[in-house]
Amino acid sequence: MVEIKCPYCGYSKQVPREKIPANAKWAVCPKCRQRFELFQDVFFEQVDGGSGTHGSGDRGSSPWEMRDQLGFWRAMGQTFKAVLFSPEKMFKTLTYNGGMKEPLAFGLLTGSIGSMFGFFWQLILMSLGVMAFSAPFIGHLGMWFILVLMVVFVPIIVLIGIYIYSAILHVLLLIVRGAGNGFEATFRVVCYSQAVQVLGIVPFLGGWIAGIWQLIVQIIGLKEIHETSYLRVIVAFLIPVVFVVLVILAVIIPLVVHLIQGIHVPSGTWS
Repeated sequence: MVEIKCPYCGYSKQVPREKIPANAKWAVCPKCRQRFELFQDVFFEQVDGGSGTHGSGDRGSSPWEMRDQLGFWRAMGQTFKAVLFSPEKMFKTLTYNGGMKEPLAFGLLTGSIGSMFGFFWQLILMSLGVMAFSAPFIGHLGMWFILVLMVVFVPIIVLIGIYIYSAILHVLLLIVRGAGNGFEATFRVVCYSQAVQVLGIVPFLGGWIAGIWQLIVQIIGLKEIHETSYLRVIVAFLIPVVFVVLVILAVIIPLVVHLIQGIHVPSGTWS
């Protein structure tokens, strides 16, 4: 069930989601007779009967997946707003079995835009001499040629990155038993969280802000879409960190012990 609320008089009514036509755009309030847009908010209010658990049937599509009803720019804007400022509501009501094509399209588009701007600001710093080119031959390429290469290869890198990152993250969630709703649920969170990457438009600091913000969105999103706990999700993210620390310690400790054992005190130093 979903709750549709009139923005004029506040009258609300619970309606089965399946009874709402797929192409419905407008509704008329039976109390004040005002006509209002049915999809003016990001999502309908969910009514779960107080159980606290949302099944697949209680969830719906994202605004991006309703572009036919909302229009491209409005659907894009509402999805951005939901991901950046209401991730809990976004992923609590987002279906986890609606297909991977639409989320991937959104993630590829927004992730590519953000990454391109991030690279662009780095090129600006390099051209001003503030940063050195990571590879000497890059400095001999023209700026326009580099931009063309960026437009061609960045989407490919983002596409591959989304799949690899989603797979690794899902395995980590499986380890902590926090992936109850399947790989597609994890994939959807990763794809829609790419919206934060558009903050890369902000010069120089945008990428750093986007990275932190995206991590927060993913933690919230995975918790809600998999109906698990924050503890399990956070532990899943910490597993690689702990693994790296253990590997470093496994290398450093024997090395330090070897160096200590190799130190010889010259005879006659101590009386």
